[in-house]
Amino acid sequence: MAEFISSFTTGFQDVVAADFPRLIKGVKIIALYDGFVHYRFDGNSRDLEKVIYFNNTFFVLKTFKGGANFKTMVNAVAGQKNYYLINRGSFRVRFVQENQFAKVDKALARRAEESVLQNSRLSLDRVSPSTEIWYSIRREGFSFCGQLISKREFTEKNLNKGELRPEVAYMMCVFGGLTPGQVCADPFAGYGSIPLQLIKKFNPSKLYVSDISSEQVEIIRAKKQMADERVDLRVADAFKLEYIGDGQLDAVITDPPWGFYEDIGDIKAFYNRMFDSFLRVLKTDGKMVILSARKEELEASAAEKGLMIEKSLHTLINGKKASLYLIKRI
Repeated sequence: MAEFISSFTTGFQDVVAADFPRLIKGVKIIALYDGFVHYRFDGNSRDLEKVIYFNNTFFVLKTFKGGANFKTMVNAVAGQKNYYLINRGSFRVRFVQENQFAKVDKALARRAEESVLQNSRLSLDRVSPSTEIWYSIRREGFSFCGQLISKREFTEKNLNKGELRPEVAYMMCVFGGLTPGQVCADPFAGYGSIPLQLIKKFNPSKLYVSDISSEQVEIIRAKKQMADERVDLRVADAFKLEYIGDGQLDAVITDPPWGFYEDIGDIKAFYNRMFDSFLRVLKTDGKMVILSARKEELEASAAEKGLMIEKSLHTLINGKKASLYLIKRI
């Protein structure tokens, strides 16, 4: 059975462990680390491109445990017969030390290149190749040589300032354990990343979407998925939510402003008002899934309101430390 390695946003390994085998049938996870997963899969490798939260995906040539270095790795790979999943086009070899590209001795790099040339139909192109062979040393004591077969071309240029990345929005929904047929809301919808994933992937029976900015609501309205009859989209104050009745929601899933780029006043008071609003519209067993970079203030406010943080994870969002929470009534 072929082996692969895929990378994803740091902190979400438990989400990947739960969702990946469900999403792609036939996957067998070998090991899960912070930010990447090593697994076996005998299906069509193109199916792996459908996984929204994978960044780079590699076809594994060889793995190493313990104190591997680039020289021992190259010699080990060069000493075996290798099969390349992508066997036409051009390639280059890259060396990566703890997520940073590294320089190696020219003779060693050439030995790595010769190994590919001898075992494939690929031609060498060090500038603009169609595929890459990576020798990667990780801090977890795990290293690998693999062929890069899929790379998600998604940069911050595709996003508005402050817009949540779609893969993070999707993983927030998985983290919250959302199931089909639930009534959900995003009261700080921003540019609509979370509502878009909810309606595309999680089949809510009703979805309330709102933001206090009429400009952002119009941006959301322009997305074709928001024309769905299950979506109630409008300009609304998240602290009031007057258009939602008491105890209507199974889940609130949202990314409220963090107060770094906008003035939201006292952050503790902000969270107190937010929780009061959410508790009114949630069912007794309803849940809140909240992303925040203000860990101390949010946790203090939740405790003050007598709420239980059922689980949390810590990640990086646009280079900033952030936490994701699943919060319920005690």
